Amino acid sequence: MEIILNVILSVLTGLISSYLFLKYYLKRKRPVISISKYISKVNINGESNYFFKFVNNTDVEIFDVHIELTFYKPFGDFAGRNLQGKDIQLKDNFISYIPFAKDNDLHNLHAMRIRTTEDLEQNWEDESSFIRLTIIAKHSLSGFNKVFVHDYLTKDCITEKKFLSGDELNVN
Repeated sequence: MEIILNVILSVLTGLISSYLFLKYYLKRKRPVISISKYISKVNINGESNYFFKFVNNTDVEIFDVHIELTFYKPFGDFAGRNLQGKDIQLKDNFISYIPFAKDNDLHNLHAMRIRTTEDLEQNWEDESSFIRLTIIAKHSLSGFNKVFVHDYLTKDCITEKKFLSGDELNVN
């Protein structure tokens, strides 16, 4: 009887410790990304480029970073409102690896800028339309994914100013 009790207690202790490990340790092992609230419009070789900036704030590398940029326009029907989406073509919509912030990183490789050459201001149809930036990233240690979404609700977020370097998400 004592052997059975010891086996049950061992299994129960193992299950509890595994649960606590998953709950408190691995839950914190997810990507952390900050997205700028601005869209920077820069003229390159006579062509308008619209830049979006995000920063890897995770304490380790992230990989398999997928980026989607979509125009959404609400339209109504008899049951309520729905969204109609139109993809915006990005120059790079997949980044295989983004390092974490290091003190000796002179080039700020953890801060990324993505761009499109589509004329966002012309394609922004009306005040009810908005742009959604979606970033899906994978943590390098745990392998857990996380989805980050930022909505640009008005054309006022488009600015002629350039992004500041490094962790800064503001423009100057």
